[in-house]
This record gives sequence, structure tokens and C-alpha cells, in this order.
Amino acid sequence: MTFRHVCDTEGCYIKTQTPDWGFLDNSFSGRIRVGDIDGIVEANGHLLILEWKRTSAELTRGQEIMFVRCTAINDITVFLVHGCPKDTIVNNLIIYANGMITLETAATNGMLQEYCRLWEREVRSR
Repeated sequence: MTFRHVCDTEGCYIKTQTPDWGFLDNSFSGRIRVGDIDGIVEANGHLLILEWKRTSAELTRGQEIMFVRCTAINDITVFLVHGCPKDTIVNNLIIYANGMITLETAATNGMLQEYCRLWEREVRSR
């Protein structure tokens, strides 16, 4: 996916194109907050959620709970990618499926592409 937004002429994408969901903070109990999904793909009724974190960034406890729970009860898989978002360089991949981490490995962009191909081949064969 290539962004069709040009920050130089249209302003910062985050400021002009994404809502601030903070107004919903008091709509949920405890520390529940609205989050975002960096990427999502559907194939044959199955969902692949792609979440990107900077190389040194940690997954929040809430995200971890959500990934474990949503993959345990649905046809959902999560690929948690660590890397450099500015240059789109993948360093690490963690896969959540069936309510647990099923793979954690150093990775490259090519490896992530192959894991995406394998995921689609698998879900289309079901």
C-alpha cells in the first residue's frame, strides 16, 4: 500500500487524516483504550492483522492480551513486526495464532513476504 497523501503539500498525515480517539477514553472500563491496526488482510474468511513496532518498542500489555485472545477464538492470525518504519526494514517477526506465540524469529522483508504467502496458501486450503 502506498500512501496517496503528500505531507509536504497536505500537512502531516497523522494530524490531518487520523482521528484522535481520546474522546472515547472514558467510554470503557479500567485502562481500555481504542487502538489502531497497522494493516489487515482477509482471505477465505480468515484475517491477518499486521502490527508494526519500532525495533526497540515493546508491545503494550493490552495489545498482548488482545492478540492472544483474538487469535484463540477466531480465524485471526497476528504478525507482529519489529523494524524501522521510516525505511520499511523488517528485523524481527512474532506470530500469534491459536491463542499463543507460534513463532518468534529474526526476519527480513523477504521473509515477511514469504510468511504472508504461506499464511494465504494455508487459509485458502481450508
